[in-house]
Amino acid sequence: MHDFFFVFQGNGSVAEQEDQYVTLSHGRVHYRCAGLDDDGAEDRPAVILVHGFSFASWCFNALGPLAMAAGYRVYAPDLYGRGFSDRPAVTHDRGLYNRMLSEFMDAVGLDEPVILVGNSMGGAVVTDFAAHHPGQVRGLLLLVPAGLRLGMPMSLGWLGVPVIGDLIWRWVGPGLARCTSKNPQIRTMANAAVDQQASIPGYYPALLNTLRHYPLDGLQESFEAVGVQGTPVSALFGGEDDLIPREAAEILQTVIPRADVSVLADEGHDLVMDNPEVVLETLNALIQRTD
Repeated sequence: MHDFFFVFQGNGSVAEQEDQYVTLSHGRVHYRCAGLDDDGAEDRPAVILVHGFSFASWCFNALGPLAMAAGYRVYAPDLYGRGFSDRPAVTHDRGLYNRMLSEFMDAVGLDEPVILVGNSMGGAVVTDFAAHHPGQVRGLLLLVPAGLRLGMPMSLGWLGVPVIGDLIWRWVGPGLARCTSKNPQIRTMANAAVDQQASIPGYYPALLNTLRHYPLDGLQESFEAVGVQGTPVSALFGGEDDLIPREAAEILQTVIPRADVSVLADEGHDLVMDNPEVVLETLNALIQRTD
């Protein structure tokens, strides 16, 4: 049985427990999986968990095992530049992540439609993928998804200027990558994991590259396309999320009227770590809608 967890060490660092990699067109991609080795595993619904802007697959440390126990085959890749995946010198735009997901599914042998779970920026990534590859997607679960509205207008300012922006990013980038959970244990784990992945050269440049080239608040047409295609969609938003405002939930409900959209009043942006049980309930309900 594959083990989904990182080892949380006494010195505050996070170590890799399994060496699970696939080689894609832009380098090696690290992933974690669970629920693949049981008898009848091929009959389990396949779920791919896609993390957000500055985190990696470790943000699903709680959700992954819960989903496996509920009867799913679970895969969670680290996006390029994050976690233990390679940091290729490429443009981090929509095309990069669409190709990565498609190649990843081929590499791990997923030839049936899958459930895609996208957290934060991962919500934008999986929605854009579904808009371009509807035959490969059984349903979408979007957790505080980017792509529609951010808590403040997206303006790079000096960060968009080569050299100067890179220097400024060295100062502001580490602060933007931190966990905002109100749970101190979760914050400790998440920030240790951020520090671990940041120790691999290329992490912060990948984040800045993404800011410069990925439309974190400009993917409404992809959400609209998913709505037209009829892909089942569920979405959870946090009522105390400073990054993704309630307005995003309202827009999503408008462009995908059949989507099951909920705003959790007491949750913030890290609800996937703070309340994985509610996420699992929503995933189970989404699966029933896709049958």
